[in-house]
Amino acid sequence: MKEIEMDKIKKLARFTQKIKTEFLIGKNQKQFIQNLRDKDINVVVDVRWWSVFPVYFAPINLRILLMKNDIEYLRFQALGNPSVLRKQARDNFELAKELYLEYIFNDLKARQQFVELFKKLRFRKNYCLICYCRTLDPRICHRFWLKETLVNEKRIKLGFEGNYVIKCHYKNPVPEVN
Repeated sequence: MKEIEMDKIKKLARFTQKIKTEFLIGKNQKQFIQNLRDKDINVVVDVRWWSVFPVYFAPINLRILLMKNDIEYLRFQALGNPSVLRKQARDNFELAKELYLEYIFNDLKARQQFVELFKKLRFRKNYCLICYCRTLDPRICHRFWLKETLVNEKRIKLGFEGNYVIKCHYKNPVPEVN
């Protein structure tokens, strides 16, 4: 029994370690690529609701830049944090997180993209969630909330019990993911 639990804990730890985060603001292309190399990233997951300037980080340009550096690019726009939610929460970061998580699980497209992203996460690759937020503070950026939610979903799928984000706050949890 303890061997099975340890195996689950190891799987969860590996899953957690495979997901990194990176912000784009204040970086040029060279700095961004170097940061990805330093983290040994194979796949960049763009979770920006709206792709703002600079132009070289527009989705098509970013895809080309990453391809030239042998890094896969995935775009999940619906997993971005809609500006209407950010405006509604203002500087109340607890409310911002709550609104964002409600959005992911109540908006059909966002929920579908969450499930799709969860299914794509594999142990053979290292992933990096990117956005254009102006912070490294995990309490106030949706890329951290998204990573936390992906890890919580993995906990549930591995059979761990507890009050995790998906189970305790939402009437319609994420559909079964194998």
